[in-house]
Amino acid sequence: MHLNEYEDLLERLEGEEFEQFELGADVYQQLLAIYLYQNKLANAKLLWMRIPDKLKDDKELNQLNLLNLALQHNNYADFFRNIKYEWSEKVRAPIEDLLVKQREELFNLMGSAYVSIYQQNLLELSQMSEEELKKTCTALNWGEELDGDRVILKPKIREAPPSRSNDDQLLKLTEFVTFLEN
Repeated sequence: MHLNEYEDLLERLEGEEFEQFELGADVYQQLLAIYLYQNKLANAKLLWMRIPDKLKDDKELNQLNLLNLALQHNNYADFFRNIKYEWSEKVRAPIEDLLVKQREELFNLMGSAYVSIYQQNLLELSQMSEEELKKTCTALNWGEELDGDRVILKPKIREAPPSRSNDDQLLKLTEFVTFLEN
């Protein structure tokens, strides 16, 4: 699904919540899933607080709340562990899109923050199979090295964007002030 389709669905579901007195768990499930996909964690938290207590026994709602808590605490391991669940048809698309988005974010973060990382640590963090991890690392052009019997993954080094020096910025500012004064 595309973001616009989620926006339309979200708008419709929020309208239903506003207009109707009692809603089923499926409406709240869809709302939570879309909020999580859109990274609207505060909205997801507030929605969880509004959900009637009798509906909070729903397993899928609880699983979505666990995802929200993991995202709020930036706990990738818990997030990837909790997303492995047999999701209903109504929330499967946004949850699958969320999984892809979070994995991209994890690998971007790892690629920019680390020069190398043990494969086992990344496996535990991402909850991926070894084969999935190898495919992903190959697609990202990450290198691989052995440290005894342990595999070390080396992210592709990204070149920093060229930055202007302070002198260049000071010169521009001086020219601008001079222009304004004349």
